[in-house]
Amino acid sequence: MVVLCVFLVFSLFTFIEAIFDFDSLYNLNFASFFYLSGKLAGLMGFLFLSLLIFSGDTAGFFDKFFGMDKIIKFQRKFALFTMIFVLAHPIFFALSGESILSYVVPDFSVIPLALGTISLYIFVIVMIASKIYKRISYNIWQYIHLLTYILFFFSLYHAVIWGSDYGLIPVKIIYAITLIFLLFGIIYRTSRKIKQKYGGKFYVQEIKNETKDTFTLVLKSEKTLSFNAGQFCFLRLNKDKLYARHPFTISSSPKEATLCFTVKLEGRFTKALSELKKGEEVIIDGPFGIFTIEDKRKNLVFIAGGVGITPFMSMLKDKAIVDSQIQNIMLLYGSKTKEEIICKEWLDSIKNDWFKKVYVLSNNDFFSGMHEYETGHIDKGIIKKHVENIDNSVFYICGPEIMKNNLKKILNELGVNKQNIVIEDFFW
Repeated sequence: MVVLCVFLVFSLFTFIEAIFDFDSLYNLNFASFFYLSGKLAGLMGFLFLSLLIFSGDTAGFFDKFFGMDKIIKFQRKFALFTMIFVLAHPIFFALSGESILSYVVPDFSVIPLALGTISLYIFVIVMIASKIYKRISYNIWQYIHLLTYILFFFSLYHAVIWGSDYGLIPVKIIYAITLIFLLFGIIYRTSRKIKQKYGGKFYVQEIKNETKDTFTLVLKSEKTLSFNAGQFCFLRLNKDKLYARHPFTISSSPKEATLCFTVKLEGRFTKALSELKKGEEVIIDGPFGIFTIEDKRKNLVFIAGGVGITPFMSMLKDKAIVDSQIQNIMLLYGSKTKEEIICKEWLDSIKNDWFKKVYVLSNNDFFSGMHEYETGHIDKGIIKKHVENIDNSVFYICGPEIMKNNLKKILNELGVNKQNIVIEDFFW
């Protein structure tokens, strides 16, 4: 990350110095200002486009450092930022008095300029496809994604041949680095695709109903998936025009022979999952995520809401199987009613001394005052009542957005260090 920031800062100053030199500033007028701004926008647009493609190709690698949720959020925001510079490139040239026609209609008598125009259209197509990716065929989306490589090489050719600043050594270095980054990204992404093709196919073994609107999908494969408790995978089906991949947290232990996902019925994709028959194929991409246990000494406090219990199921199963000296774990599980508590029978079956749990029911007063039940919502009072040593605990939170935001404020008020608060983000 530090290397990338240094490269971006170096590139920015190099481009500014290359374009806005002393002589150009001395004779600057509105036309020349827009013209020079158009050149700068083009150079920055190409640089940001390269970073966008590279971050997408290597997301699987950087997931272990930042988490896939943060990477995807970054890409979505950065794509809009990149679009500003890409569109500003021809607009500024037009405002400088240049003919807009050559930037809208490809002139194949001047190939470098024509490829620049085509690059603009490819960029727009990719942006639109990224916005509606859930409505188009996964295979079509894959082919559209390949256009990003054509977009890069067309843009690079346009910048090198048509750009007037390519003769500068620092600019050449920047272009060379972006090319090396892209080639590395292509190699890494291709190797992951090959691995997924031959090792990502799982088959339905069983579907178990947990509550009226949740179920556990049990999958089996000849090859076991190596993952850490708390991670998630993308699931994809090649049926019923359900093209997009969807993320689900693994609810089984890394040591179990089967791979399980506990899912809440919320749309067409989850309904299709619930109706799968034994032996049907599910394509798995993963694992991803950094919502995992890193501190092996402090007490653990799991705070779950609804289907947010799934990563904690994996962690609890893993702790019970693997650890010889187990950390103390307190589970605060928020649900509307007793009937909506997911895997309650399994949770109640854990009788180990290291594990305690409290169910917090928002729509039921009957259990108020009983040892394993609280009513209302998980708040400061409930945390202080049931967490014995707040200062020596790491808090893991997974649930609805409003719950996570409220709990983050509450824990800050209780003096919990930021490094001891781990929140699972939903981003799909």
